[in-house]
Amino acid sequence: MTTEQQPDSCLCNGKSLRRMFNPKQLRIYILHLLIGGINYGYELIKKIGEETAGFYCPSPGVIYPTLTLLEELGFITAGKDNGKGRKCYAITPEGRCFLLKKADILAEVQLKLNYAQELKAGNQFANEIEYAVEKFKSLLRHKIVLQQLTKEESKQVVEIINRAVERIEQVNAALVVEGTSNG
Repeated sequence: MTTEQQPDSCLCNGKSLRRMFNPKQLRIYILHLLIGGINYGYELIKKIGEETAGFYCPSPGVIYPTLTLLEELGFITAGKDNGKGRKCYAITPEGRCFLLKKADILAEVQLKLNYAQELKAGNQFANEIEYAVEKFKSLLRHKIVLQQLTKEESKQVVEIINRAVERIEQVNAALVVEGTSNG
């Protein structure tokens, strides 16, 4: 791996999972990505990081041995990119056939990718919720410290908070029921 570009930044932000995919799943996923036009090791690392919403970025020490194995099995070929001197990978007809035979494994990979995207979406919304809660707490602390709430206003704030908690629990209960009926 002398001329291969090292990943200097990944979406993982240090949160990489040790094994999001087992070795079989990773091989099938790489073949799938090669069909899609991703054909350099570094591009594979970046694409996997993107599609897993940054939860998993395979290291070069995982990607390149996997590519070597796929090449030895005859599922891919490696050539040199004359412009940059990097290895350029392409799937072979045998690799396409193998990928078709392993559609069940590719489906498992897709489920994991979908789940990662759902987690990312949930995490983004969780950040917004945390920000709103912190803003709310800060406002209340300010009002309490400066004694800007009367006894009646304090009671109203407590009622508002309790109603908000009840409403959030109702929304959560509805989502749980919806999730079990869809699952």
